[in-house]
Amino acid sequence: MNNAINDDFVGIRSKNNKLQICFPLGFDLDDENIRADIRKLLSVLLKFNKSHTKIHFTDTNNDQIEQTFPIIAYKNVIEYFLAHSYYIEREAIYQTATKGKINFARTIKKNYPLVQKNGSFVYTEFQTKKNQTNENELITAINRYCVYEAFHKFGFVYNSFMPPKFNLPTSKNHCLYILQNKLNNTFDDKKRLLFSSMKDMLLQNDNELKENEFKFGTTKFYAIWEKMIDSAFGIADKNIYFPKTQWELRYTKDKDNSSLQPDTIMIYDDKIYILDAKYYKYGVNLKGLPQSSDITKQVAYGEYTAYIIKSKNSYDTSNIYNAFLMPYNKNNNKFSTAINGKFKNIGKAIMEWKNGTNYLIVQGILVDTRFLIFNYDKMNNDNKKLLVEAIQNTI
Repeated sequence: MNNAINDDFVGIRSKNNKLQICFPLGFDLDDENIRADIRKLLSVLLKFNKSHTKIHFTDTNNDQIEQTFPIIAYKNVIEYFLAHSYYIEREAIYQTATKGKINFARTIKKNYPLVQKNGSFVYTEFQTKKNQTNENELITAINRYCVYEAFHKFGFVYNSFMPPKFNLPTSKNHCLYILQNKLNNTFDDKKRLLFSSMKDMLLQNDNELKENEFKFGTTKFYAIWEKMIDSAFGIADKNIYFPKTQWELRYTKDKDNSSLQPDTIMIYDDKIYILDAKYYKYGVNLKGLPQSSDITKQVAYGEYTAYIIKSKNSYDTSNIYNAFLMPYNKNNNKFSTAINGKFKNIGKAIMEWKNGTNYLIVQGILVDTRFLIFNYDKMNNDNKKLLVEAIQNTI
């Protein structure tokens, strides 16, 4: 389902004891590859979540993502299993000791011998193989437990496989101790990620979830829409295009105000495009367009950009364009005239008291949601050209 009907949530949740996958406005589902669509949606949520680099369980009021279970830990455990099967410790661990199964090559490299009077060398301590049979078996058993739990709660995103159920081999605290010990003595990044994820899963069980509390997603997808648009089309250094104001005060020091910040500045073929990402429903239900305050602010961005480039003599002011970018489904929409492009111009916003220059007009552009989600991080010049053509299509 998507969130077109009075529900802004995007992500995965359990509602009324039923699992729901909620896609953003305008997303066209591929019924034959629904799992790939779900994984892509989750990757976008994780990418733009402010705390997505944190692996630990969180239940906070993050600016964008609400999560009540450690989805990254589940994802890491499942993907390790799909690539390697259950974790089995194959690397030998060595210790310095006076007896045991000696590895002479490691001993020569790591230990210092005693030099005898006759010039010979004698080793009193050796590198010996540490017997970790019990701990190695326990780490595998913990992994089996985590694999089942991860597939039970999250495996549907990958396939229909369900591994056998396993219980923890010992107390939770002992299992956590073993995992922490592994983390302390492992420098392999893949293993560290696995052990850390397994630890997070065990810690999450201290916060047992009710079925109706299962949630990973956001009611603020508009912020992610803005970031995808900026990632796809924007330049990195756009500060010079931020309109600035200040107070010139009579009795105290002058005060600078915070700058207005356009969502995205795209420069293509020596033309400047000021793009405002609007996660509005017009492209889905033909209702909901940017209002006067949005239009006025967008025109102000254009005027300030014209002011800046005049002072720098860097661009022709007639080559400044304004546009709102809104979501839609190119394959399934309610327009009476068939429209199906990646980008589609649906009209323009004008001001009654100003006209005559490109940046005083704001073009309304629909962007196919599926296309953007699958291409925001690899937008090529051919697709940027299509957007430019849609913005300049004023007929």
